[in-house]
Amino acid sequence: MQRSKRLSAVALSATLALTVAGCGAAEATAESDSWSIPDVDPVAEISVIGHQDPATSGLQVVLDAFAEDHPDITVNYEYVPFDQMNAVLEARISSKEGNPDVYWADTPRIAALTARGYTEDITEQFSAYKDIWDSATYIGSSAEGRLQGVPIANSTQLLYFNKDALDAAGLDYPSADPADRITWEQIQVDAAAAVDSGSAYGLVFGQVDRYYQLQALPMSLGGSAGGIGEGNLTADITSDGWVESMEWYGNTFESGISPRGVTPEQNDAEFLAGKTAYLVQGPWLLPALEESDVNWGVALHPYFEAGEPVTATGSWALSLNPFSVEKEAASVFMKWMSIDNGGGYTANFPTPELPANVEGKAGYYERPVFASAEGAVAAGIIDYETSNTAISRLATVGFVEFEEIVGRAFADIRNGSDAREALEAASGELETVWSVYK
Repeated sequence: MQRSKRLSAVALSATLALTVAGCGAAEATAESDSWSIPDVDPVAEISVIGHQDPATSGLQVVLDAFAEDHPDITVNYEYVPFDQMNAVLEARISSKEGNPDVYWADTPRIAALTARGYTEDITEQFSAYKDIWDSATYIGSSAEGRLQGVPIANSTQLLYFNKDALDAAGLDYPSADPADRITWEQIQVDAAAAVDSGSAYGLVFGQVDRYYQLQALPMSLGGSAGGIGEGNLTADITSDGWVESMEWYGNTFESGISPRGVTPEQNDAEFLAGKTAYLVQGPWLLPALEESDVNWGVALHPYFEAGEPVTATGSWALSLNPFSVEKEAASVFMKWMSIDNGGGYTANFPTPELPANVEGKAGYYERPVFASAEGAVAAGIIDYETSNTAISRLATVGFVEFEEIVGRAFADIRNGSDAREALEAASGELETVWSVYK
């Protein structure tokens, strides 16, 4: 049969949501079968679902590199926006038709996906590679003590700033020295001064209202990751740390230093256009910054004066659909992305995604994006934060519901709702939807 290196991107949309009760995980369990990672590539075609648009993210470079190394395996890649991933995976995997074969899995969701019967246990096939990954990424890609995905990347957060905006306001640049880390309280004052001096926006969170980025706020003030008790299924988002930090968060919008009408998809562009004084965002912004005209700098992620420095971490794994009929070919793709030559995903992805593969990390900081003076500062920050201040997201089978409910609470607070009332309402929702897991 004639094969091509065809790689397609198909935009999907769906309105379904993952059901609270786990959508009958027992009914969705595939029959046990025996398979292994083949030594010789099969002639096969696999489908892959991911949250990155190959046309704009640089992922096409990765897919092309895989096609060159494995011409007998055709990858049909489908792009699904991040906010639609839960619904699309629910609809597609529960159909038991085996499509997709492989999908991008945000690591905190793996426990929930596994409970629903949507991941293949790949411990046996990949156990020989356990020491290749950072231990935290291996743990994050596991559930019930078994490997349910191969980690392909890790992450952290940095504070970017517009030097011209800060100069116009007569402000000192925030520091990259851990002994002199700027506080959120000082950022709030300085961001207001930047707005008064002409900046359109003082402070912007690149992933506004998303738990991944905002989790560091309550945890800096001593709050938990958001759940406690057995299985982390007792809501813990109304503690002093949560309330105080979210009051601060809401005030940044109420005071006008943070914009209410700018979406996560717009935030990077606004900073690159010189409109924003401070932006909290990941390393993936660095290539665009290097090519931009903005006079930028980078500093350590802020913390609360009465608390401790913490930074977001955790990223993506590739999970295997238990109903796939092309598990061997799919495993070749997963191994190449995560393991081969330090991990084909991060080795070929143009944006500096932090490798989960220890070997891949060895050459990570030698990339051209870190060659400039500010790029070198960013490299030092990334290395320090991932080793010293990184915190994982809430590990619970109820993470999908948690992320959605807490995200709505963040949005309510941003739009003017009382922080305590919004968190108490969200806590009540969580106790209701999590009750099915207890």
